[in-house]
Amino acid sequence: MLLDEKTILAQELARTISQFWRVGRRNSSYQGIKQSEFMLLITLSHAITPTSDGIRVSDLSSRLNITSAGVTHMVNALEKGNLVERQSDPADRRVVLIKPTSAGRTLINQATEERQNYLRGLVDFLGEHDSKELIRLLSLSLVYAESNQDSKAKH
Repeated sequence: MLLDEKTILAQELARTISQFWRVGRRNSSYQGIKQSEFMLLITLSHAITPTSDGIRVSDLSSRLNITSAGVTHMVNALEKGNLVERQSDPADRRVVLIKPTSAGRTLINQATEERQNYLRGLVDFLGEHDSKELIRLLSLSLVYAESNQDSKAKH
């Protein structure tokens, strides 16, 4: 492949990715919940087990790779919307745990179902062969992105 052909393909790829970003920004909230807050809810739902009472802000901070202050800000907003609640850790009353409320779990379940329906529609639209090819190419692209990110972190 010639250098000019690579440049043209890279530009075309950049345009296509930009279009996906634009479409994503149009849908950047779900039922009034910011995307970052929704990610916190999803993280909570994956972190909470039937035997746990919640998760610490510091643990959420680590999982989301944002500051504890950022997590606290999002928790405050979600708490106002009755989507999460704070409670004291039964083992150490000084520790505050965060967990989704029943309304928060309902919202997560609705959004998950809507996302699955959307992706089923995409699979129907693309067909089995192209869906598998898209998964293969996105997975390969992710490997490249992660390895490129690792090399940037070292510099």
